[in-house]
Amino acid sequence: MNFTCDRQQLLDALALAGRAVSTRTTSPILECVLLTAVEGEGLRIVGNDKEICIETAAVAAEVEQGGAIALDAKLFTDIVRKSAGDLIAIETDDRLNAICKSGRSRLQIAGQPADNFPTVPENELGEEHTRYEIKANLLKNMIKQTIFSVAADQTKPILTGEKFEIKNNILEMVAIDMFRISYISANVEGADGGTVVPGRALNELSRILSDNDSDVRFFFTPNRVVFEAENFRLVSSILAGDFIRYDQIYNEDFSTMVVAPRLHLLAAFERAVLVAAENRMLPVKLDITDDDLTISAQSERGQVEDGIPCETEGKDLTIYFNPKYFIDVLRAIDEEFVVVRFNTALSPCTIRAKDSERGFRYLIVPLRPPA
Repeated sequence: MNFTCDRQQLLDALALAGRAVSTRTTSPILECVLLTAVEGEGLRIVGNDKEICIETAAVAAEVEQGGAIALDAKLFTDIVRKSAGDLIAIETDDRLNAICKSGRSRLQIAGQPADNFPTVPENELGEEHTRYEIKANLLKNMIKQTIFSVAADQTKPILTGEKFEIKNNILEMVAIDMFRISYISANVEGADGGTVVPGRALNELSRILSDNDSDVRFFFTPNRVVFEAENFRLVSSILAGDFIRYDQIYNEDFSTMVVAPRLHLLAAFERAVLVAAENRMLPVKLDITDDDLTISAQSERGQVEDGIPCETEGKDLTIYFNPKYFIDVLRAIDEEFVVVRFNTALSPCTIRAKDSERGFRYLIVPLRPPA
């Protein structure tokens, strides 16, 4: 293999593929990226830890001789980063050594056979699967507005991912951690289908998606989910099992409703956290009366009380919550006003936009009143 390319473009591609390189493994090949140079096409780079695989789009390169090699991702990236020139040339020999030349510098590192590198079977990426299209910035925002509700506890592995479900040309994304539910939807054309995508894969996808309205295609196979964008392809394993029937949990009935400015509400919860810093589960109390909402908290560190301008409807209510759950929601959305609906002091509340057409809704389970 022998090619020359722009050093910064190579570095950008390595950073992208490197997000799928394993940092905790006893298998040296999983610490590598796979470089494949093809005459007339350029250079492709792949990282794969057997759970997530990221393949870059072709990097422009002058390829004198095609080939493939696996190189230690961290070492090779460091070499490229510290190279002196604007261009870098990579050449491999018969002993799987890679010679890196840039400016007047020359470094040599040992590689591994490309055949040892894990690959995604091509028959799982065929055109027979239904492809769905969505804008990159929309998908990125949908992940942002739900990912915080993915469960961290591995006792229910299925809840460490998000449910993707397409029904009647609507994509629904749902995350549940037993204390809250985050739901968002958007129009996506295609046949009905779905799967459960690991939270880690969505976190990585969110970080590498662009903020523009370029198209992203995605599809499901029996074992994987695939996302294809203009500069990469991300392939992830899926989570097996029965996801919670979230549609049976939301209740549109309410006995108390609050319409409040989102930023005022967020600031009040953030101030309440200041006195609860040593114990994030310290209950924050909401007192709801006629057109008035008071948020208060107290601990050994101090106490806080905030009055929030709002509109209320229904019965007076006192209810307690983990403030972090409200903060996560209120930071993720960009509404001017939110609608919060309650039933009893021990029933979950729901949060929606004032504009009922917006496709998100949240559910938060309250805490029991302190003894």
